[in-house]
Amino acid sequence: MKRKLLLQSGFWLAVLIINLAFIAGDEPRSIFFETLCVGLYAVVFYANIHILFPSKYEKDKIRYWIYGIIMMGIILALIEILSSAVFGSHRHHRREWLEMLMTFRHALWLFLMFMTGTVYSIQEMLNKNLLKQDKIMEEKLKTELQLLKAQINPHFLFNALNNIYSLTYMKSEKAPESVLKLSEMLRYVLDDCSNDSVPLSGEITYISNFIEFYKMKIPGERNIKFEYSVNSMGKSIAPMIFIPFVENCFKYSRLEEDKSGFISISLTESSGNISFVAVNSIFKGRAITDGSGKGISNVRQRLDIIYHGKYELNTFEEDNEFTVKLNLDLS
Repeated sequence: MKRKLLLQSGFWLAVLIINLAFIAGDEPRSIFFETLCVGLYAVVFYANIHILFPSKYEKDKIRYWIYGIIMMGIILALIEILSSAVFGSHRHHRREWLEMLMTFRHALWLFLMFMTGTVYSIQEMLNKNLLKQDKIMEEKLKTELQLLKAQINPHFLFNALNNIYSLTYMKSEKAPESVLKLSEMLRYVLDDCSNDSVPLSGEITYISNFIEFYKMKIPGERNIKFEYSVNSMGKSIAPMIFIPFVENCFKYSRLEEDKSGFISISLTESSGNISFVAVNSIFKGRAITDGSGKGISNVRQRLDIIYHGKYELNTFEEDNEFTVKLNLDLS
């Protein structure tokens, strides 16, 4: 606001100096008259940007220009009246061509001020529209992000209750422990993950709990590894970014049915650069269920919104293995 005020003050000072340069000598009434004229130029400018442009330009451009011409004509007539009042009989001693030249000069200044006001108002209108579009886009992205996050919780809860049901059905001694583990995980999902970001340590703890939770359901020993090396546990990250990949590892490796299956997950962080790699065996004996890939698509959409241009996500299948590699730049 202060910058705009200073710029406008400088602009009108420059206009006044230019007009004073046209007068002959330093006669006080000439200085007074030119100062009054600049004030009337300002009336045209500010009446345009504050009254005429906002009320007429977008609704009816023809009327806008007609009213603008009428306003300039009225101000020009007022300048002529003021000229007669200030200079009196001295004005009648001037040559006719000089009077016409002076009138033309004032008319030109009025036109320039009107056009300057129009250009200024159009620029302000465009800036406001851009800000409005940016705000709408920001709200749209926030809404989309909330919807994507909301898709995670029911999916997780469905799988978790499925596992507890299996343990209870088999009358496993791990059932009570699984309920406690689920309670801890739900507290993280419902409380901490409601924020835009969480500490990296929270995500690591959640992944560890998630793996332990699923291990309770799987009979016997299975080849499941989760390794991490993090320099800054307090580094902030979007919640539940990695867990869909972990879920897919358990879903598609079918460790319950295939004892030779494996899951290997690693997470490293250094100077704000995170590398997440998840590799799982693929159980070729059974077709992939419908809806496969939705978890990865969900994560990719979230990454596009939150870390646009700061991530690299690759997935590939080779030799009965499926690999996900995610690199994040949080520096």
